[in-house]
Amino acid sequence: MVSYSFGTRLTRLSDGERRESDDACITVMTLEEFRDAKETYLHRKVLVHSMENIHYCKAEAYGGCTMGTFMIPNKNNLLGEKFSFGFYVTDSELILLDEGDMLTEIIKRMEDIASKEGTAHSHAGEERAKEKGTSAAPAEFLILLMDYLIRNDVLFLQKYEAKLEDMEDELLDHQPKNFYETVIVSRKELLALHTYYEQLISLGEELESNDNHLFSEGECVGFGMFASRASRLHDHVEMLREYVFQIREMYQSQIASNQNQIMSWLTVVTTIFLPLSLLVGWYGMNFANMPELRWKYGYAGMILLSVVIVAVEIWFFKKKKIL
Repeated sequence: MVSYSFGTRLTRLSDGERRESDDACITVMTLEEFRDAKETYLHRKVLVHSMENIHYCKAEAYGGCTMGTFMIPNKNNLLGEKFSFGFYVTDSELILLDEGDMLTEIIKRMEDIASKEGTAHSHAGEERAKEKGTSAAPAEFLILLMDYLIRNDVLFLQKYEAKLEDMEDELLDHQPKNFYETVIVSRKELLALHTYYEQLISLGEELESNDNHLFSEGECVGFGMFASRASRLHDHVEMLREYVFQIREMYQSQIASNQNQIMSWLTVVTTIFLPLSLLVGWYGMNFANMPELRWKYGYAGMILLSVVIVAVEIWFFKKKKIL
């Protein structure tokens, strides 16, 4: 279990150290610690059950608390194992449930930036102070954490778009091996991101609705801004999915074009040799009264006739721009 004090900035508390009375309490603990905690947490069993079966991002409002879960894809392996954690927020405390060390590492990196001074959510703190006379609220840090989780996603999607552009350029240059398999993987990865951002939008809107009146007006604005950011990321992913579809269509068009070209060549070759096959069949009958059968130049004449026929056919195909 790790505890933090969130006032004008985020500060980690050592064992036994108490936070300032006006500061919000941020606690990171495991599911087992939360389940066995002596404190009375309303609707604790609901969050415990959700944590045991995390499938997506969601938020639920109850009397006196709001809880939910996050299921975040690994940007280095979008189809691999996902990072998940839960949250439980009241008007004085934010509990984050993490089974590993990932969330603790994230909060360590946030210690330098999680300050109300100069942040986009400073108005939330001011609003909170007017309404309840406190300098900080757990919901403010939850907003900062949620924003931190998607802070570099625009850059990630831009890099993914560049990767798709490279795929398109490679396809225009030549047909790579296993290209269709690569396209399928990209479609699955973008579908995972599409679903993830869709869930974040729903989560942000649920928190913004503030059904249990736990958050201040400024904090609801912060959750709404998060939902808007997630919506823009969702739209970007939707555009990338359409781009992948276009690349797949281009690949299929090239395959069809190559097959048509092969069939065209086979048709030309068959057409060229069809008259020669007729000559071979005709003069293979060997009737006794065939005039060319005993002609001194019959063999050479048939060779010359075959060459002339092939030459005329090639000239005709070139004139018609078939060859």
